[in-house]
Amino acid sequence: MDATTVSEYDQALSRFAGQDAQIEQGLERFAAAFSDLTAPDLAERFQALYASEIYFNDTLHVFHERDALVDYMRRTGASLTESHVEIKQVIQDEADVYVRWVMEFKTRAAGRDVHSHSIGMTHLRFDENGQVVLHQDFWDSGHALYAHLPFVGFAIRQARNRME
Repeated sequence: MDATTVSEYDQALSRFAGQDAQIEQGLERFAAAFSDLTAPDLAERFQALYASEIYFNDTLHVFHERDALVDYMRRTGASLTESHVEIKQVIQDEADVYVRWVMEFKTRAAGRDVHSHSIGMTHLRFDENGQVVLHQDFWDSGHALYAHLPFVGFAIRQARNRME
């Protein structure tokens, strides 16, 4: 994370205190929304899951409004041939929820079939209606996405080899 991202996250933590009243219902919607990003009702799932004003950072993009996020997720889902997210563990500390997950997806990028597996964590906060107001992902998008691209992937592998 760069300094701007850390600052935005800190500001979001202050702005969106979160509520713990509807966390269970929110987590059920979270699991359903992310279980298959190619689902035909993806937009409806994300409309129900997220509040209208949010802080959402998946390490690739930051969104502050639900409609922009829904459009992004719709485009992301349309670019995938398969998608599955499995929730492995949920830890709650008052209004803060941490979700450990495994994601697998298939897509086509730079003329190649890409089959990616990755692990990650998501920090969530929900509002009084059980809708997500804060979503911060922690995962290695470089390994999951960019490492599969011909030139970028080569550079990433070379950099990792130098660090070993």
